[in-house]
Amino acid sequence: MSEVKPYKLPEEKTSIVSDSMAVRITPDTDIVTLRHNVMDAVYATTDQNALYSCLVFLSSQKQTLQSSVKKELLNRLDELSKLPDGWDGEGSLALSRNIVDFVKRIILLATDTSLQNWVAFPDARGCIYLDYTEDNNIAGVTITNHQVVAFIKRDGHLSKFSFDKLDEKEVLSLLEKAHG
Repeated sequence: MSEVKPYKLPEEKTSIVSDSMAVRITPDTDIVTLRHNVMDAVYATTDQNALYSCLVFLSSQKQTLQSSVKKELLNRLDELSKLPDGWDGEGSLALSRNIVDFVKRIILLATDTSLQNWVAFPDARGCIYLDYTEDNNIAGVTITNHQVVAFIKRDGHLSKFSFDKLDEKEVLSLLEKAHG
């Protein structure tokens, strides 16, 4: 049986979160769970600088056992990020670096299961469109510089979503909702 070690933020770092919170870490805690625990602590803050710093740090971390699903999506994202202005004819824009970085963070934070059947496509407006297809169930998520617009059609029921800010938690939730 694994020993559970409670982790508490050091007193000098309590400004990172609004309330000091305990996180349980076992020796076999995987990186995804650890990242989710850190994200929960970070999202409890009202300090946007702390939130951004943590997200930048987490997105730059390398996973030693990165899944093939994540690897494929990250490789696809890297390919798309190299598209120049005019890639889809006159007036089409290269992908926004902010959007590429945002989607990269989502991929790194998502579970393998929630990423299954998702494919990334460029949008001529410099945005990214995530497309999901599984049997008769479909979904689409368009990510712009300041907005996320999505739909999920599952078991014949259509749901529409719109968020006026880029929020990793909301997009992660959409990826999971598409699976039912």
